[in-house]
Amino acid sequence: MAKVVGNKIGVKVLFAFLCCFTANAQKVDTLSTSPKTNGPLLGQLIINGDTVAWSVLDEVLFVAKPTLNDVQARRNYYALMKKVGRVYPYVREAALRMDSVNMQLEGIDRKRQRRKYTKSYQKYLEERFEPELRKLTRSEGQILSKLVFRETNTSVYEIIKTYRNGLSARFWSMTAWWYDIDLKRPYDPENDAEDRLIENILLRKFIAGELVPARAEERILYQR
Repeated sequence: MAKVVGNKIGVKVLFAFLCCFTANAQKVDTLSTSPKTNGPLLGQLIINGDTVAWSVLDEVLFVAKPTLNDVQARRNYYALMKKVGRVYPYVREAALRMDSVNMQLEGIDRKRQRRKYTKSYQKYLEERFEPELRKLTRSEGQILSKLVFRETNTSVYEIIKTYRNGLSARFWSMTAWWYDIDLKRPYDPENDAEDRLIENILLRKFIAGELVPARAEERILYQR
C-alpha cells in the first residue's frame, strides 16, 4: 500500500515547494521555437510557365511509448503515469502564479512588507492546496520535487537555501528525508531511468493535450 504524506509536517514540506517555486523561481529557457503562425506558410513557384502553389505545414511531433518487456514493467509505467498526471497540475498552477507574485514583490521595497506578503500568500496556498496535498503519497511528493527541478533547473533544497536561509533548507531537507523525499535530488532524464519515463509521459501527455505545459515555450512547441 502506498504511504500517504498525511502528517502536517509532510504537508508543510510540499507547501515549501510551492511557496518557494512560485515566489522566487526563474524560468529556464531550454527550448527555442519560431513564433506560431495562424496557418500553414503559403507560397507559389513558377515552373515552365506554370504557377504551382506550395505550403509548409506544421511538423507532426511524435513521442514513442517506451519498450516495456514484461507485465510488471507495464504496471509500473502506468502507475507512474497516474502519479505524474496527478502531480504536474500543482507545478503548473504554481508556475502560472509566479509572474504575478514576482510583480507584487518587485513593487514592495521594505523587507518587512515583503515578508508579510509572502506569509499571506503562503496562507492562501495552504487553504488552496492542503486538502489535496494531504492525499499525495511519498512517491508523488518526490515526483513533485523533481518536477520543480525540471521547471527551474534548481533543486528545492537550493531554492529554499537561496530565498530563505541555509538553516531553513537543512530543516526542510531533514524533515523531507524522514518522509523519504530527497529535496536535493535533481531531475535527470538522460541518466535516471525513472526520470526518463517521467519525461516520456509528460511529452506524450503534452502532445495529446492531456496536460498543459507550465512553460510558454513548451506550450508553443507541443500544443499547436
